[in-house]
Amino acid sequence: MVTIETIAEVAKSHPENRMAKHFDNEYYNSLADERKPALLLCCKSGAENPDSSMGLYAMSPGDYDEFKPYFDKVIRDYHG
Repeated sequence: MVTIETIAEVAKSHPENRMAKHFDNEYYNSLADERKPALLLCCKSGAENPDSSMGLYAMSPGDYDEFKPYFDKVIRDYHG
């Protein structure tokens, strides 16, 4: 299971990993408790593959809207 601690470790060891680079604990903590696992699932690939330059993937089309503040930062950085 992905944890925010794992994401923080990836951010330190692989600063090019956009999932970890743009992960915001304040945003994460603002989510309802039942939505936090869904966001961490979107982060799973990047946490398990820290050398990924993206690392954030929607599990369903609705994730782009539900987690827009986070996805927007990552996507804009990727296409920047």
